[in-house]
Amino acid sequence: MSALSGKSVVVTGAGSGLGAAYAHHAASLGANIVVNDIDVGRAEQTAAAIRQAGGSALAHAGDVARWETAQALVDRCTAEFGTLSGFVANAGVLYHGRILDWNERDLRQMFEVNLLGTAACASAAAKAMLAQGTGGSIVTVTSGSQAGTTALGGYGATKAAVAALTYSWAMELAGTGVRINAISPLAETAMAAQHKAHLAVRPPDHEIPSDILPSPQVSAPVISYLLSDQARGIHGQVVRIAGRQLSFVSHPTIADPVLEGEWTFDAVIDAFERYLRHRQHKLGLSYAGPSESGRSKQEGFGTGPHPLRGQS
Repeated sequence: MSALSGKSVVVTGAGSGLGAAYAHHAASLGANIVVNDIDVGRAEQTAAAIRQAGGSALAHAGDVARWETAQALVDRCTAEFGTLSGFVANAGVLYHGRILDWNERDLRQMFEVNLLGTAACASAAAKAMLAQGTGGSIVTVTSGSQAGTTALGGYGATKAAVAALTYSWAMELAGTGVRINAISPLAETAMAAQHKAHLAVRPPDHEIPSDILPSPQVSAPVISYLLSDQARGIHGQVVRIAGRQLSFVSHPTIADPVLEGEWTFDAVIDAFERYLRHRQHKLGLSYAGPSESGRSKQEGFGTGPHPLRGQS
């Protein structure tokens, strides 16, 4: 029996790119797929390709920025396949803008699709899974941009908010059988191409290269794993997949040193000058491993050239 046999999964933004790769891979492992995209033609194209490959899929077009779309997707999945086993809230949009040149339209659309759309989908999915009493897996999508990237502050803010919601929802769902995790993927997609075109007209502002990206199919097995029963016990995590690198992204933590004292103005000055000024943290996504190279201590794990690095 395949790893996802008998499971029914909704994937939003699955008309192309990463979402389509997630849908195809989950279907290849036996899942029934509801393919969502705002573009009805693309949604139907992905669903048809899955069926032609011997899988089970149907298309349901809709804009996740509209709150009612999430419930419609859940209802369609349960009506057609009898259950909702997994929900991948992948749909998202990206606009560039620096602090001095943002406009309300672009910011509002990113927050409505990336944040409110994810919130609506996760909420509707959790309610359905809890009502079924059989558990389930919800996967949200965040990004390395949550740590800061020039001209992606708005996009990164939406993805940081998704991560924060995922942490909180994981606490709320603990012990219910409904799991929720986030993925922070890196892939060659239309969105990535848009960002690379932007990078081409300005100097790089970080050391992590983003000119060579893996295909969307590289991330797909991670999604399928998180949807599967093999991932029981994986809950409340942000999983990063970047080329040949697989890792967790650490939750926000309080960093050393933690100074004790009575914090008068003079004491604060002394603390910063003596202990904190030279311990400022790097901007942007960085590695917290044993060395600056970011290489794991598990040097023998995996084969091939040095892993790709980058921000999604």
